Amino acid sequence: MPELLLAIDAGTTTARVCLFSLDGELVARASASVRSASPAPGRVEQDAGAIWTSVRRLMRAALGQAGREPADVAAIGITTQRTSLVAWDRKTGKPLGPMVVWSDLRGTERARELMAKGYAIAPQQAAAKLEALIAAVPDAKALAAAGRLAVGNIDAFLVFKLSGGVHATDRSQAWPMGYLDLASMGWNRALLEMQGIDEALLPRLVDTWGAGTTTRAAFGAQVPIAAIIADQQSALIGHGAEAAGAVKITYGTSATLDAGTGGGFVFAGMSTPPFVVSHVAGETRFCLEGMVFSAGSAVDWVRNTLRLGDHARFEALAASVADAGGVTFLPALHGLGGLSGATGAAQIARAALEGVAFRVREILDHITGATELPAPSVLKADGGLAASDTLLQIQADITGLPVARHALRDAAACGAAIGAGRGVGVLAEADVAAFTRHDRTFEPRIGADEANARHEAWRAQVHH
Repeated sequence: MPELLLAIDAGTTTARVCLFSLDGELVARASASVRSASPAPGRVEQDAGAIWTSVRRLMRAALGQAGREPADVAAIGITTQRTSLVAWDRKTGKPLGPMVVWSDLRGTERARELMAKGYAIAPQQAAAKLEALIAAVPDAKALAAAGRLAVGNIDAFLVFKLSGGVHATDRSQAWPMGYLDLASMGWNRALLEMQGIDEALLPRLVDTWGAGTTTRAAFGAQVPIAAIIADQQSALIGHGAEAAGAVKITYGTSATLDAGTGGGFVFAGMSTPPFVVSHVAGETRFCLEGMVFSAGSAVDWVRNTLRLGDHARFEALAASVADAGGVTFLPALHGLGGLSGATGAAQIARAALEGVAFRVREILDHITGATELPAPSVLKADGGLAASDTLLQIQADITGLPVARHALRDAAACGAAIGAGRGVGVLAEADVAAFTRHDRTFEPRIGADEANARHEAWRAQVHH
């Protein structure tokens, strides 16, 4: 009997494949960098074909590490970066140009026009860029007329390649694209018609648990593709934090905080918009999401600009002092304040980590203050920057919440595996708690009064 769950995690900077046992043990992991190009200011592009080639290689590598075969896999889950656009030929399976990455800003002016028409679309969303993407495809009209033109996020392209032609996505991926109609849970036909885009070009919307089956040519065996989940929502699932009021924070290039709202669609302002976590058998789960756009990137800027050494030395510097000595850092690459003759490298390093933690607290305070969600009892953390014990201790102190660090560091892959297991019935929802692993919990070491005072002092410096 197949007894492994395979997770494909195709992120903005890294693609990885993880193999899990049915009880949540990480059996094997393989990863590779994803290259981006910037052909013009504000333009960010990737090669979807190269991502697919890398994913195939990583699947073979992970199975090889484990000494297992494709037939040993019970199900595959896919989680990817969100709202990055690919156009490809259904007949050849080849991309028809570069993938437009979510951070690409070519849709800025179109987003303004759509907002003026009553559509809440941000420049990063696919809805602001899809018209331009199609216009850039040679012979787009002829390909569309022949039923050969397909568009979608990178998850849809990977499903297409793995399945030998299934064109599908789930609603957690469709929502950030800007094209999901909340009332019908289908594509927003009014927006598509206004833009002159044929709905047939888009993927078929399927449940989060279940999309198709791999071909032997693509994977080596026929295995269910049993989950498609957007990356941050997959991380929420990977932490077992889907319930209303449960919170996770992923510390990556940005720091993304997601708070589960269960089956309730909650609006708490444009700074923390609602997202679809999953849609299964007619039941939709939602979350709120807030982002510190410069987190790991801001820390790296401080580390590199001030020549504070590698990550290990930076961590040691930040841990060597009890506070930042009055230094204040806003993690938006806006620089440092409060410098004096007594300021040293350790204070600057600690201030950078404190800046990220204070911004996370601002988002958490906003969500808890603007909603009636239950107060969280723990903040669950993952991401590359979560390797910093100092950051997580600061975060626990500043929020007054225990911070539980995911054992995998990248919880999105874990969430994709959970979704795959639930999709084929080898995991029940009650099994998720046992599947999810946290290797350390950081308890607050200061009282609420001191935490509030520190936060207010930081806010007074950066918001004056």
